[in-house]
Amino acid sequence: MARRISAATRQRVHEAATKLGYRPNLLARSLRTRKSNTVALLVSDIANPFFGKIASLIEHALHRHGYSLVLCNSAEDQDREIEYLRLLPQKGIDGLILAPLMKTKKTLEEQIPANLPITLLDRPIAGVPSSVTTDPDQLSNLLCETLGRVLVRKVALIHGPSHISTHKRRAEIVEQSFTILHKFEGPAQPETGRAAFLKLVGQHPDAIVCTNQLIAQGVLDAIQEADLNPPIIACFDEVPMMHLMPIPIVASCQDIGALAESCVTQLLPQLGGDLTKNQNVLLTAKAITNRAFQKQAFPAKPM
Repeated sequence: MARRISAATRQRVHEAATKLGYRPNLLARSLRTRKSNTVALLVSDIANPFFGKIASLIEHALHRHGYSLVLCNSAEDQDREIEYLRLLPQKGIDGLILAPLMKTKKTLEEQIPANLPITLLDRPIAGVPSSVTTDPDQLSNLLCETLGRVLVRKVALIHGPSHISTHKRRAEIVEQSFTILHKFEGPAQPETGRAAFLKLVGQHPDAIVCTNQLIAQGVLDAIQEADLNPPIIACFDEVPMMHLMPIPIVASCQDIGALAESCVTQLLPQLGGDLTKNQNVLLTAKAITNRAFQKQAFPAKPM
């Protein structure tokens, strides 16, 4: 039987290691334990405040459970996504949280090891048993219903790439709900919003609907530069500082905190080898409006 090391000896070894600046070799340890205590988060656009915030919250949640986070950005590029999916398992990650561009389980399984713990974020894939998303229909219908209550009937629609499921579904529901005067598609970036708004000058939609807040930010920038009287701006997820803007804005917002916490809650049992708790979590959204929208919706009654 191995001899036990006394507390005094252990303390002397610890003091000597500290004095010499010794640090454990985590790579060597991971080869022995086959665990790196590292999880990768692969998102589609780290410049999007939605993904930036959720990455921060996921990192905090993982840290509480002894895991560190590696953050990767596919930049809405399917080839780059595949490159990361093939590379990350070689880096020794224990698990993956993925906001996918690909749409099929077969395509995903061709890129990653069969036993890699994985949870999908924001964009579920049929047949993958662990995902966390906001109900896309409830999210979109909520925005449309809020606009309908202030008698919006005709809109201009500016949406991100149709091959991305979130943008496609949001655009579909807006088209079902309103008369579309103008429709624009482009990258889910502010440049698309700015370029589309310039084509709308002189037109008079009741509202401009954008399928994410980055596109909406571009529209708002263009409106302020042109110094025009704007219609209502509607978008998905909150525009930074929207409550201070004089332009009427409504946003259908996902619960970012719940998305982040649910992703980690879904992944942790898999990291421990338990696949029985996998489920597809569906969250709900809420609508928020700024003061300018509220004034337009509920004008003050004359004295």
